[in-house]
Amino acid sequence: MYLGLTGNIATGKSTVAKMFEELGCYSIDADAISREVMAKDGRAYAGVVEEFGSEILDENGEIDRAALKGIVFGNEKRRLALEKIVHPHILRREDELVGEIKGKDDKAFIITQAALSVEKGTYKRFDALIVVYSDPVTQLERLSERDGINEREALRIMASQMPMSDKIRYADYIINNSGTLDETREDVNRVYTLLRMMEKAVNRIKRDNPEAV
Repeated sequence: MYLGLTGNIATGKSTVAKMFEELGCYSIDADAISREVMAKDGRAYAGVVEEFGSEILDENGEIDRAALKGIVFGNEKRRLALEKIVHPHILRREDELVGEIKGKDDKAFIITQAALSVEKGTYKRFDALIVVYSDPVTQLERLSERDGINEREALRIMASQMPMSDKIRYADYIINNSGTLDETREDVNRVYTLLRMMEKAVNRIKRDNPEAV
């Protein structure tokens, strides 16, 4: 089963992904892939440098992601230009990793963690979409503490993203990460159990009605 895991900034996607890994799921991180394809020897490196110039490079010739973010944040045209270059390489690498995992475990539960899967429409690739939610106050506190920024800057970043109320509408499953880790883990276990039940039901339908598949 191929699952998507998404949510807005500082809602705890990575925490939830690790909990699913503890249950035996395979996890793919789209942000890590983004770093891979934009590395100096990565597939998107040349295209990004050609588009944005050598001023985005650090002293080692690597793309300075902070400098690049400063260029595209709040600039729709530049952001779309970056995504046009990088996004196809990310999806291609995701497909490769999924193929590698399925090649060694055809019953694998694979979860791809991607912040913008709803915004970019890539959620349609998945058998089901899990959305991680945390209340705005908790999200604000986590973001401010994690990135070492003030409340005003954190609110600006949060406001730039799709409202959680809209993103949740795309969810097949919702995990509330507003409370303690134990509470989140309980919610993860609940969703994992439901997914296993769904898998069994689908397999039963395929077995009993092969002509309908």
